[in-house]
Amino acid sequence: MRKRAFMAFVYEINVLQEWIDHNGHMRDAYYGLVFSFAGVAAQEALGFDPNYRSRTGCSIYLVEDHKFFLREVHLGDPLRVETYVLDSDEKSFHLYLSLSCNGKLCAVAEYMELHVNQLPSPHAATIPEAIQARLRAEQLDPDILQSMRPRAGQIGIRR
Repeated sequence: MRKRAFMAFVYEINVLQEWIDHNGHMRDAYYGLVFSFAGVAAQEALGFDPNYRSRTGCSIYLVEDHKFFLREVHLGDPLRVETYVLDSDEKSFHLYLSLSCNGKLCAVAEYMELHVNQLPSPHAATIPEAIQARLRAEQLDPDILQSMRPRAGQIGIRR
């Protein structure tokens, strides 16, 4: 059975004044903030929403991220982040995030996320099967994955 080509989780925001640095463009740290907001939006769409977190005591921890900057963005620019599931296993998942402005790719990031039970103290926990199934269903087709460039750095789930 062939997987569908892709599913993007979309997050949009405009560049704010407080994100602008002394060079007149968005400070590098705020790319991380925008990617973080987009990652949380994707997590919630996948089922790790506030209700899930309060009901289970589980959350998602970012354990590794890589960013690759391609183009500057400026005050008021409309940003669009598309987030894709690259891979997953029973406790973690790998995301690819692309940030564009007016149709031009500006930065990419890759996230390795870990499902964590907060109680009694934080520890890795198995993702519920229904959410694992959703992660598998949203995972990029390997042919699409091979064509995705640029990539933000070599990270992946160790098998």
